[in-house]
Amino acid sequence: MWLPLLLLVCCSHHQLLIAQAIDRTVLVNSSIPCQGYIGIVHDGQLGYVGGKNWNDHASKVVCSSIQCGTPIKSHLMTAPWHIQRFWINEVNCTGEEAQLWQCKFPGFGVSHHREDSLQSIECSHNISIRLDGFECAGAVQYSVDGGVNYSGYICADGWAKEEADVLCKTLNCGTTKEVVNQQWMGWKAFRQKTKMMAKCSGIETVTHLWQCAMKERSSCQRPASVICTGHETVQLQGDKSNVCSGQLQKEEGGKWTPVQNNTINPDKWCQQMHCGTSSVLNGTDLTCSDQVKVVLMDNNTLSKCYGKVYIQVNNTSQPVCGSSWNKKEAEVVCKELGCGKVHQSNNVLHTTMGIMDNVWCSGTETSLWHCRAKRDRTAFQCPSHAHVVCTGSFEVRLQEGPGKCSGRLEIQQEGKWKSVHGQGKTWPDKNSDTVCKLLNCRNKRNVLEISQDSAEFLSGTLQCTENNIIHISQCIKEAPKTRAEKMSVVITCEEHKVVFLKGNEPCSGMVGIEQGTQTYWLSGSSETWNAESANTVCQQMHCDKASNYSHIKNPVAAGRKSIWKESYSCSSNTKSLFDCQRNPNVSSDHGDTIATVTCSGTITASLTNRCWGNVNICLGKKCGEVCSHSWTELNAVMLCKNLGCGTRVLHATTKPKESQVIFEGVHSTIETTNLTQCNFVLADENDNTCRNPAYVVCSGSIKTRFSHLSDKCSGSIEMLYEGKWIPVCAKALKEKNVQETICGELKCGQASKLIDYFGPEAGGGPFITDIQCSADGHKSLAACSITSKRESCNPGFLQCSGWRRITLTVGNACSGAAIVHSEGKRSAISFEGWTERMGNMLCNHLECGRLKHNKSHFTLQSPANTYFDCATVNDPKSFWDCERKVPSNMKSQWKQQLLIECQDEPNITLSEGCYGEVKINNLEVCDTNWKPIYSDRVCSQQTCGGKAIMGSSNDRTPVRDKKYHHLRCDDNHYQLGQCKRFKEKCNGKLVSVYCVGNVKFNTTEKCGGQIEVQYRGKWEKVCSQNHTDSELWKKLCNEMNCGDYTMTQNKIRNNPVKSSLEITLQCTKENQNIRYCLSNRLCESSRPAEIYCNEYATIPIQSNVKYSAWPAVMAVSFAVFVVILIFVVLRIKRAKKGQNVSPGVFSGKEDALESGKSNEMEELNHTRIRSETQAFTGNDASSTSSFAYDDIDEVAVVQPLTSLADTAKASDGATYEVDDSEENYDDIEACSEIPQTEAEIHDVTRTAAESDAATPPGSELQDDNYLVPRRVSRS
Repeated sequence: MWLPLLLLVCCSHHQLLIAQAIDRTVLVNSSIPCQGYIGIVHDGQLGYVGGKNWNDHASKVVCSSIQCGTPIKSHLMTAPWHIQRFWINEVNCTGEEAQLWQCKFPGFGVSHHREDSLQSIECSHNISIRLDGFECAGAVQYSVDGGVNYSGYICADGWAKEEADVLCKTLNCGTTKEVVNQQWMGWKAFRQKTKMMAKCSGIETVTHLWQCAMKERSSCQRPASVICTGHETVQLQGDKSNVCSGQLQKEEGGKWTPVQNNTINPDKWCQQMHCGTSSVLNGTDLTCSDQVKVVLMDNNTLSKCYGKVYIQVNNTSQPVCGSSWNKKEAEVVCKELGCGKVHQSNNVLHTTMGIMDNVWCSGTETSLWHCRAKRDRTAFQCPSHAHVVCTGSFEVRLQEGPGKCSGRLEIQQEGKWKSVHGQGKTWPDKNSDTVCKLLNCRNKRNVLEISQDSAEFLSGTLQCTENNIIHISQCIKEAPKTRAEKMSVVITCEEHKVVFLKGNEPCSGMVGIEQGTQTYWLSGSSETWNAESANTVCQQMHCDKASNYSHIKNPVAAGRKSIWKESYSCSSNTKSLFDCQRNPNVSSDHGDTIATVTCSGTITASLTNRCWGNVNICLGKKCGEVCSHSWTELNAVMLCKNLGCGTRVLHATTKPKESQVIFEGVHSTIETTNLTQCNFVLADENDNTCRNPAYVVCSGSIKTRFSHLSDKCSGSIEMLYEGKWIPVCAKALKEKNVQETICGELKCGQASKLIDYFGPEAGGGPFITDIQCSADGHKSLAACSITSKRESCNPGFLQCSGWRRITLTVGNACSGAAIVHSEGKRSAISFEGWTERMGNMLCNHLECGRLKHNKSHFTLQSPANTYFDCATVNDPKSFWDCERKVPSNMKSQWKQQLLIECQDEPNITLSEGCYGEVKINNLEVCDTNWKPIYSDRVCSQQTCGGKAIMGSSNDRTPVRDKKYHHLRCDDNHYQLGQCKRFKEKCNGKLVSVYCVGNVKFNTTEKCGGQIEVQYRGKWEKVCSQNHTDSELWKKLCNEMNCGDYTMTQNKIRNNPVKSSLEITLQCTKENQNIRYCLSNRLCESSRPAEIYCNEYATIPIQSNVKYSAWPAVMAVSFAVFVVILIFVVLRIKRAKKGQNVSPGVFSGKEDALESGKSNEMEELNHTRIRSETQAFTGNDASSTSSFAYDDIDEVAVVQPLTSLADTAKASDGATYEVDDSEENYDDIEACSEIPQTEAEIHDVTRTAAESDAATPPGSELQDDNYLVPRRVSRS
């Protein structure tokens, strides 16, 4: 019924057209926006509107749709040109439509219209458009009353150059110079005004912007803005203290030129520059009434060349907001303030009240104030504050060294001294040379990098690539804000020199002087080397006083050492050799000897935890920690070697607690081999700037282990790192030499393989993320480079050749015969010497709770080669600690294998017996790692067949945030309860298993019809893909006890509808059981499979497929109703029958009737039983007689068969034959024939005449039904 209606609607001559996004109504051929010929842009082409059936309703729709108010007049006019296309004609509008094509009309281009006339219209709105701002620049504002009141703005959404060009042209402002996308100026009234969308795309010829008006948009955020080429941009240049005074300049072609022969009121220029309302013009110099300048502030204090940007207007400072703030604007500020170039430009996020926002500079302006921006004299709220750091804010120095020409490089930035990031091998020498030259220390001689986690670093890099650099700001370049490591640069310039002692013990040895890369030795001439000089050297080295001083000979030829060119005369209170008085002349034996000294003091260096911890230095009895700022990796490596803690320094994951350090710097030389030989710079007692002590982790502090002790020499790897066991990432174990080193160190043989991680999701660390070991066969982690980080990764699982695992066989997961698996073999565990304590330990080892009982079991074919004895182990960490080698003299005595039973046997169940959700200890299992073999094991364990139905392994979606079992079985796991498992949230589905032992087969008819299978609690049809496989069907017929199967019986008796089925039967030649051929696999558009076995019967049997219950209920209800109706009719008929037959009719044959009464009654009984349960349908159907009397004559007189009540209960068109179950035949006269009578029930519509007609004899009339008795001859 619906299809014809749809066709009728679709084919209707007058249809409702759904407007597409590109369809537009426009008025053409008029300079007045709301007057002209009505045009329609459809499918990108302009067409016109015909005037047939045009009325005021259509005019109302047009004026409303083009935002022109209401219609004033509309009429048909002669077309000024040949019209090629009419889109709409014969339009029928109600006046409420939003667009003309939403009215009823035949369709676009369907109705013909004469080509010499067009429909024109004039609407009420008098449109006027202007720019709110300056001449030829500002926000687009419109008026609908001819400019008396500008009531709205054009919205910026969709505003582009195409629309801007139309506007600039109509305003006589040239073309578009720039479409401004930022909020510009204040435009406070914008929020309260109406907003109109405008889009000109698709309109061929646009003469006015209003032709592009589309609809009002209340959600518009900002007005459309444009700067036309006719707009003049001006600024003032000259007075930095007041940017509103100076030479008046205008921009032409990106350059600024003085304004000559100005004809414009200078007050207008001041207003355009936001410099007040009045002015004084002197030639080309203009001074406006306001005083404005740009300043930088840090913590509300004026700062030089860095800080937040403020505008000071008439001595009141107001912030500059940071929206759209970038380097271009910052460059204008730095240039304006004489602070060089921009080092950093950013916006500081915090709510503030500013007077400038959305600042946009071209870069050529003399002041930030002359850039385009949203402005207001009254401060407005903005989310951020503009901030700039200029290069003029930088200074340079070397700190924490023994002099100004050596130390850690620091650069002053934003008023703070900050360390400089090192660049490793890429650090250019020119950087260091430039720093040394700027400090008057000549060129550099050495560059180091030191770790400095606690220092504040320069937010940039040092790149002194230019020549003739006169200021460090020229070297500052931008860089990422974050760095992985904080390494400071330490520079030693050519002018730097330091004293050191070289010997086998601290505070003794030859006196050396290092300058740059050269090492010199102090002359041991007796004329200059004396007790005072020796004491000065010992004090300079923090070694107390000299207990002995002497000299050694300098070799004459090979191995001759360079002697320091100067000699000194020191006093008793001199603290440094270089503070002693220089001798103007050297002695004649100056180069023949080298000074040596033994001081009374001692120096020691250590770590708080032997091979890791804080660096601790003791100068005699004065001990303390070293500042991390000056500590270098070279110092750390040297200390690790000195302490015998490996040759590598590892990355620290623990930040040491802050403390008061006493050593500001530690400085080594080229000749230094022991940290105690370094120069130590003591911090001032009142200096609290460094509170982060140096902290070292030597590679010799690392220990390793397998975290899971259930298996020996296999599992996830952990390393003792800074006193904590840390997991090792899988990626750190990828190199074979790393695996070999770990297996070797753990005495587990050689590396075997890596195993994929299985366990809960790893946290954020710390983890061992990288291990680098040498490939020379060195088996010590102390020689490896190890990195620890806080990052997510999968822990690594390693298996060595010494791998061993204990499992139980010939039983369940937690009970059975104990064996040990190892690389390529198995060995039984001997029962010899087994104790209850050991049983409890083994049960706990197997995660099976406590011991239930243990005993000997099988007699071994050969002596056991695995023996455990815990008697001599006091506190074993693992059951493997009890493993012992079998003594050779006792091997032949052990003949019994251990059999053990533990208490906590995992309970593996299926929710529905042989199918349903898999549960372990009443908790479901997630399918993320589930494999088909696991399903087979579940079925086998549940004695539900040895196989699960393929393709059915998951079902229900897990509960969010609930934890479920995750399972993985390895090669040596024979029971599901032995497999590794953990609890975690499930991102997949929950496992359901359907076993073949639960499968049942049936057909829709007896031994034939559509095949049905039940394996998950419901009967389902089977795909028909394999209906030609006779062997398959034979197995199925046998399974259902239906005999054999032949090809001739395989005929599709029905034509079932194709549907998507999920069950497939597919047997291989090895399958002997049809249940094992079942698989769950989707078959799209497949007919259900049918089968017909030898014992197929045609009587349909009830299908076992579950259908909806309501049709069956309705059918049963109807049947009950019919039975009740028949019963009522029979009762009424019996009541009437005695009255309808005259007693005299049968008088002539009464004796004959009596004589045959006995035989006839027997037949009557059979007939009466049948007649009471049968009903026949149809107006012309004949009833079978209830009486089988051949010797009874036909009754001559027939009375009406039913009463009025009987008629009312009869169904339409139904004929009933009923007998009286209580008929008495004693008074029936003999007659040759008993007639049969039918009652026909008719339902008709009667005319008036028919209503008045006499009722047929013997009938009762009620409503439109009447009874017609009819005699039916007995045949």
